[in-house]
Order: sequence, then C-alpha cells, then structure tokens
Amino acid sequence: MSVHILTGDAQIPSTLQRIYIKDLNHDSQCTDKYVKGTVIMKHNLIALTRGEDMLKAVIEEHAHQHAKLSETTSINVFSFGKLAKDFSDKINQGDTIVTTGFRLGMSPTVNKDKRHLCQIELEERRATIYVCPAAFSGQSSSVDSSGTSEHSSNNPKPKYTYVPLNELKPGEVANVYGIVTFFKQPFQTKGTDYCLVLTITDESGVKLGCSIFNEKLEALPQIYKIGDIVRFHRIKSLLFNSKLSGMTSLGFSALTFDGRVGTPVCPRTSSKTYHFGEEDRRIVEKLRQWAATIYPNLEISLATVQPKSFFDLTCQLLAKAEISRACVLLKVWDGTKCPHRLLKILVEPSAIEGNMAAIQDLQDLIVEILVYDNHVEVAKKLKPGMYLRIYNLHAKLQASGTKEQTSNECHLGFHLHGGTSYGRGIKVLPEDSSDVQELKKALESANPEDTMDDLTLLNACCTSAIENSLNAELSPYQEDPLTVLTCHHTVKSDLLSNVKNSTPPQKFHIKAKLKSYQPDKLYQSVKLYCPKCKRVQEIPDDETIGSLFQEALNLPVLSSDSWYETFLWESSTDVGRKVAVHFVNVLGSEEHLLTLVQGATLEEVCRLSTKFESIIPIKFSEDQMTLLDLSAPFLIQGKKWSYGCKHCSCVKNIGLYLEQEMVWEPENTAEVLGVELLQYVFLMKFELDDGTASLDAILWEDAEKFFQMLPVEVMVNRAMQEKMQMTMATLCPPGKHFDELPWLEFCIGTYTTDENEDRSVYYQIFDTMVAEKL
Repeated sequence: MSVHILTGDAQIPSTLQRIYIKDLNHDSQCTDKYVKGTVIMKHNLIALTRGEDMLKAVIEEHAHQHAKLSETTSINVFSFGKLAKDFSDKINQGDTIVTTGFRLGMSPTVNKDKRHLCQIELEERRATIYVCPAAFSGQSSSVDSSGTSEHSSNNPKPKYTYVPLNELKPGEVANVYGIVTFFKQPFQTKGTDYCLVLTITDESGVKLGCSIFNEKLEALPQIYKIGDIVRFHRIKSLLFNSKLSGMTSLGFSALTFDGRVGTPVCPRTSSKTYHFGEEDRRIVEKLRQWAATIYPNLEISLATVQPKSFFDLTCQLLAKAEISRACVLLKVWDGTKCPHRLLKILVEPSAIEGNMAAIQDLQDLIVEILVYDNHVEVAKKLKPGMYLRIYNLHAKLQASGTKEQTSNECHLGFHLHGGTSYGRGIKVLPEDSSDVQELKKALESANPEDTMDDLTLLNACCTSAIENSLNAELSPYQEDPLTVLTCHHTVKSDLLSNVKNSTPPQKFHIKAKLKSYQPDKLYQSVKLYCPKCKRVQEIPDDETIGSLFQEALNLPVLSSDSWYETFLWESSTDVGRKVAVHFVNVLGSEEHLLTLVQGATLEEVCRLSTKFESIIPIKFSEDQMTLLDLSAPFLIQGKKWSYGCKHCSCVKNIGLYLEQEMVWEPENTAEVLGVELLQYVFLMKFELDDGTASLDAILWEDAEKFFQMLPVEVMVNRAMQEKMQMTMATLCPPGKHFDELPWLEFCIGTYTTDENEDRSVYYQIFDTMVAEKL
C-alpha cells in the first residue's frame, strides 16, 4: 500500500468505518476501521539496525470530534519501511491523515507523554494513509467517510474564552493572556523552524514556560522587553517533569502589546487578519494595571546606569567597527549623558562605519559597547541609524592606570558577553514602536555641552595628533609597527630596565624585541582554564580519552525511557559488541537534536560525530545514566570538544532536563548537566629584550585579542594553525640575529601573587594586538 494525497472534497472508501482514538484499546478490532487525526508532531526518519526505516509521528483529533474533553485525543503513530519514507516525504505537520490497515501495540511511554496507552503501527505491506494537506484543512470542508462535510465557522466576530494560567490542564489547547517575565531572542533550530522561548504569568501568579515555533522568523511574537503582554490563541499545554509548559499547536496565533500603563493599545502581529475588540482592550488594560504593582519599571538610561550592573538599553546606533573576528565595537547614544568616566577604544578611523562628523558632535553623549562571541554576526549586520534594544548589557569598571591609583581613575566600559543567558542579545526595533518614538524625543532634545573633559576632548578632536605622536616615537625603531596598542595611556614608552626596577603593581608601554617564545609547538599553547577555581590544565591526549571510552564498553545498557529512544548498532570492529545510541526527545522539536552514545570506542564516537551534531558520551553506573570521567569531553560537536572541571563540577542526573533544551551550546549543556565548563585559552611565555634588560612576560588573558583568533579555532582548524605559525614567524623570525629582529610595542603589567612567600614579580602582556596587515 502507500500514501494517497486527497483534494479538499475527496472521500475515503465508504466500506471503512471510523473508530475514535478515545475508543481504541488492545482488544479493538482494526479490520475495516480507520483512525483520523491531525499530525501535531513529526520526527526524523531513522534507519533501524535491520536495515528498515522507521518514522514516529503524533496525531490528534479535534475537540469537536469526541464527546468528553477529558478523553485522550492524541496517539503515537509508527510507520515502517517504504511507508515511513513516503510519510517523511509527503506528509507535513498540520496535515490531516486517515490511517487504515493498522495494528495496535502498547505504548511504553504512556506514563511520560500522557498520550494514548496504545500506539498505531503501520507496515508497508498492509497499511494505507490518506492525506488531506494543511493547505486544504482550512477550507470549508474536510474529508470523512460519511459523505458529509465538517463546516468551519464564518462568524466575523468570534467569541473567545481565555483561561487563567492556573487552570490549564495537560494536553489542553486553550486561549491565554499573560505578561512576559523572561524571553530569549529567537533562534533557528537544527530543522527549518525558528523558536522563541519565553515565560509568561498572569494574576493567578502561575508562570508558564513556552516554546513558540514558526518557519518564518517574522511570524514569531514580536516581544521587545520584559513586561510586554501577549495573547496566545490555541496554545497547547504539556506536562514535562511534573511541570506544565506551553507550545504551538495547529492554528496557533499571537498578539503582543506594550505592557506600560498609558501607552497605546496597538497589537504587534504578522497576521493579516485578527479579531481584537473592546473586551480584549479591557483585559490588556487590566493586566497593565496589575503588572505595574508587581514589576517595577526596568528602563535604565545612560544617565542612571550604575557600575557592576546588568541592564537593558534602548539606543540608536551611530557607528560600528570590527575589532576582531570575535568582537565588534558599537557606538550608541540614548540622548542622556553617562555621569561616569567612559572607556574609549582606540580604533583606526578607516575601520569605523558611520558618520564621523556626527560622532564628533555628539562625543560627550556616546558610549562604546564591545559585543562578543555569538552576538558578533548580528552586530555585523547592523547599520548606523538603526534603533536597538541591547539585553543584559554589563556595565563594568575598568582600571585605566595603576592599581594604586584612586577609583576615579577607573573608566566605565560596556560589554555584551557571549551566550544567551538572561535573554542576552540585540534586537532591532521598528521605527513605529512606542519605545523608538520616546527615544526619538529624547534624542531631539539632547544638547551636548560646550565643554568636554580633557580625556574626551583628546579622543574627539586630537585623534590624528595622538596617532602622529605614537608614530613619531616609534620611528627610530621601525616605520611600520607589527603590533598595535589598544589601551589609552598617554605615558611615553619606558625601558625594560626601569620596568624590572619598579614596584608592582604597575603598567607600562615598552618597545622591545621578541627573542624567543614557549611553547615552540604552537598548538600546545592552547590550554583548558576553569574560571571558578582558576586552574589551568593541559588538554587530555587521545590515549587518555580513549582509555576512558574503553573502560565503559562493557557496562550494561538501559532500555528506552520516555525522554529518549534507544537503538543498538553492531560494532564494526568487535563482533557481538553493540553500541547504544539514545536519541533525546526534545519538547516541541520535530527532530533529534541531541544524541547520547554508550559503549563506543573513541574512534566510533568520532565517526558518529560526523552524522550527529551534538553527542554526549555516557555510561551506566548503578542503573543511573552518568557522564564518563571528566577527563573525557562531555559534549562533542564535530571537531569541537567541550570539557568540564573535575574540581568544580557537580554533575546532575543526565535525564532530568535534557528534553526541555533546544540549543546545545556548550554553556547551556554544561548548566543542564551540572558541569563547570572549562574555557579554551592561549598561554604563552615571551622573552622580551630592549638592550637594557630582558624579562619573561606571560600572554594569556588578552591572548585572543593579541592574535585576533579563538583558541578553540586553532585546535580544530588547520588554516588557523598555519596563520598563527606565520604570525609568530613574523614577530620572531627563526635563525635571525638579535639586531635583525623587529621592534615591537607592548603594554606590560607587573604583579605579584599571594602564593609566593618570596614575593616574586611577574609580567603580563595586555591591551596589545598583532597589526591587521599580518
């Protein structure tokens, strides 16, 4: 048999009789019966060990198709062989299907997924599937064996009932209003959809975490900030780990409103048609009044920002510049003046994209924001003039002189760190939004002061003079510097003999030659660093990791649970040995995004990593699923391996939260597993000499800035390794006499550690980077 695509008015054979999902049981007679429902979830095609394909889906009957809403209306459907392939190719989520020639099996996951106690099994030799695509499901009729049509309502003013969040029931599809208490910027899943993760609450005090999916980014709810109000129609509540969650269902729609009292009640939506009446307006206003008493105004301007705080900033972008592959500089303003002395980043004027005249006129009102890691690609696409909201921005005091100087010598810097924790990210605001309208008024009324402090004036008006001065100082040594200073000290360069005779802690500019460096094998300069206990360690070698995988080969295999599906593969090297692959079922996902591998050698895991994007190696100990020893990577994503700290990690039960995650970044995975993530860092020792003295300086905290590349990239990318080798060969040409070595500029810091009783002095390179031309 096969899959048949029906038109809107076609009928299935009249000899078949419908049986409703609620009436199915293990004694049901399936001959000449059919089951009808809408595909609400569809997984990826999987190849079984016996060479046969399998596909899992979930279908659900509409509420009007059964008498009692409390009855189970959804059921798991498994198709096999060619039928599974046809299901994968021809049937989409949202399609209505009719299955015949099926058999019933007992569902092993009924206690977890709360679906029917039976599951429908479809084999290609006897089963047939009739499909009414979603494109036809919205028409006035749908197929049925009775020859009659099920008509949809054409009422132009439908009456909707809204359910308080504390009255939602598992499996229920409902309409709700809520106030946003948390959200993350939308991201693309490993499939074709985009996902928005948010949490809402209402006057009942209950919070509901929601995962909203759509294949179009612009069709997701447009949420600008915490406190926004959302209206969700046809959101389905599901129970995971005894906690209720919400996700999109067939026909889902959303409206979003500004949650502030007094702002216009204007829905934000991508829908061309929607109903919004006086009753809806009353609900929104009531929620606004309640939210105003619970949630304070989170708006912070540059005039009110305090050091060490994290805040959301609404601003206009005036200019930007790429500092490195992992960092972008944004110059923004919000019409108010920050009262603190601000950190200024030295950037070549030619590297700045924006109106330089406007930047100089507004210099006293501009702040500079450094954007890192996963936010860099978003920042690169921004255009000067755009209005932005930057979430979870960090205001950080940074010393600009010696540590012995007073606090007023510190400057306030703004950083958007990597990751998505606390909703961190950047959003472009439309010009017709109420936030932008308020911002425009503030910008129009802003009047820069006529006078500037010396530091601001120096940066705003004398940039070329500073550059000329630095070039003049360097000219006795070389006309074209190989290193660039990114700090902002105006002190002249000092001699290494004076640096060695100084009392730490202090900072210096020096000009010197690089006589040697360690390690000479540059890939060995990449280490693992724990930010919690401050330990630095070597990356485990393949022999050490391989032995850990070997020790776990013969441990027992646990059967499938509701949050994962297990498949056994024959080892290609050891006859009779099986490799267990557990595919994690993630809430709201149509495919397996995470794979747990057990009983595999290191070589086998490496081969699997070419097929599955995110792998966690595991073993079973005392009937519990656990990680291997943390000397082995806890997450493998192609050539990128993530490690955890043995001393600081407190590993959790692996299965407790895995099915609720969507994005398997190392940070997210480590947090879920209770692992303290180790960072890849550079650690090198430079022998510097200027003719008056020599010293060994450590390069590590600012090493990424120095090389303008990431340590993890050097580990996995041969081209980056070659680039680093060429860079070091330029700075320290092999086989050259001291007189032939190039002069280099460095910022050097001197310090001591409390661990040394002899108070030894150490030297560290900071705020220095290799010139772009290298």
